[in-house]
Amino acid sequence: MPTMCQSLSLVALALVLAAGAGCVRTIRSSASAAENVEHARWVGTVTYEARDATPQGASAAVSVRPARYVDIFARDETGRILVHTQTDASGSFVLVAPVTIVDVIAVAHAFVRGHDVAVTHDPMGTVPHAIAVRAGPPSVPLTIAAADDVPGGPAGAFHIVDTVLRGLEAVRAWTGQLLPPLFVFWGRGVTSGWSYYRGERPERSGRFALELLGGAPGQHTTTDTDEHDETIILHELGHFVMDRLSTDSSVGGNHPAGFLIDPGLAWEEGRATWFAVAVAGRPIYRDTIGREPGGRLRVDHDLERRGQGPRGIGSEQGVSEILWDLADGAGGLPDADRDGVALGPAVVLRSMLALGTEPGAYPCLPTFLRYLIRAGAIGDAPLRAMLTATGQPADLVPRDDRALWPTDLSLPGRASGKIDGASDPAPSGGPRRPENGVDAVRAYRIHLSGTRRVRARLRIFGTGRGRDGQDIDLELRTIRADLIARSDGETPLEVIGARLPPGWYVVYVRDGGRGNRAEYELDISAD
Repeated sequence: MPTMCQSLSLVALALVLAAGAGCVRTIRSSASAAENVEHARWVGTVTYEARDATPQGASAAVSVRPARYVDIFARDETGRILVHTQTDASGSFVLVAPVTIVDVIAVAHAFVRGHDVAVTHDPMGTVPHAIAVRAGPPSVPLTIAAADDVPGGPAGAFHIVDTVLRGLEAVRAWTGQLLPPLFVFWGRGVTSGWSYYRGERPERSGRFALELLGGAPGQHTTTDTDEHDETIILHELGHFVMDRLSTDSSVGGNHPAGFLIDPGLAWEEGRATWFAVAVAGRPIYRDTIGREPGGRLRVDHDLERRGQGPRGIGSEQGVSEILWDLADGAGGLPDADRDGVALGPAVVLRSMLALGTEPGAYPCLPTFLRYLIRAGAIGDAPLRAMLTATGQPADLVPRDDRALWPTDLSLPGRASGKIDGASDPAPSGGPRRPENGVDAVRAYRIHLSGTRRVRARLRIFGTGRGRDGQDIDLELRTIRADLIARSDGETPLEVIGARLPPGWYVVYVRDGGRGNRAEYELDISAD
């Protein structure tokens, strides 16, 4: 059992608020206060209510589940924390504490086998959700039951902790990797629009954050809230997993279904969805809004049945479907369509991690498929047969190791092309997508063998003005898609430059507004 300070890295402020003391001070005062006090033994359980995703929203019925490995505290009438323990895999705990305790508190924080997960009220991860009960006599078993329909919604916090813990346990089983501490910012009314992976928070803290929808205050039965959407929670966790253990090829932005989008964005979003359903053990990806019978589904995607919209290098849905077909049939994943390939989730995830160690790794789906062939995980013919049998384009598998995306440029280098975020339907299929559609963005990868000043010059064959539909922008990014420099004027010439250390970089040419179309010529040099 870890000591109090070891296991409370994310809940110290909660103790400050509850007991008026920090971790070290609490231990010292507790030990001296309880030294000569009679002790007793309490046993108890912690449970929470969870809801399933249905076609009419989150289920009206709840299932009661054990809160695994969460922190348990006992405090006296002055508010001092005297004892700490944790629940086991069944949600049970044994608490040996001074008879002077009056409250027992269950905290939405789990620290087990190196996994460290909390769900907090605040965006910096310092105040976790918790629920308290009166201790009562030691002869009476304690029941701490987190109900869903109460102010603050503590059941949702415990559900999130357990779902994230399942995902981290899967990563450990599939790869042997242990991830850094993670907290989830969640609560009624604190986040609207969508759920997110927020990266390291605070910066350089070594702690990472997800942010999940909690629904409007008092309206969580009718508005979008994600604490019961397990695949949404696991999707955001998937971004954390890939960010820490693999690569990041995405320039970001919204990614609605039915569009062909930037291949890097499609890869990152599609593989996060694959991770979610692989952990869940079934190919159903759902996002609910509201509660049945009056709710609905924002997303309802069966990865074994080809979804709506175009397929190709920029299809987020295609990425998740193909990854599922590669993995299913092994490792506990069902294979309903008998696609003929069964690598298992461990092989697929380990392959992503291995590809990420290669110099200049900035993958999309075709890059990954080619890597699987090169690594000997699957043959070219079986892979193409699987794609054909499942309705996916077989040309997603490159004929050799040259990347289909991004385009590699030796320095000095020149490339020409066309940006089209205006044509509808888009040239590659599906509706136009000026923000990040596959036709509205072009990516070029470059390598510097030493420290150089890089200069990129974009000549637009047109006015470059938005009012003429010819506004094209230029960006320079790191190999993890972080922005270094941007030129977003409205002239026929865009120029950016930066002095950079050795390494790999990506230059983007992209639609500069709400729908532009123009040919261009790009020159990149390094002095």
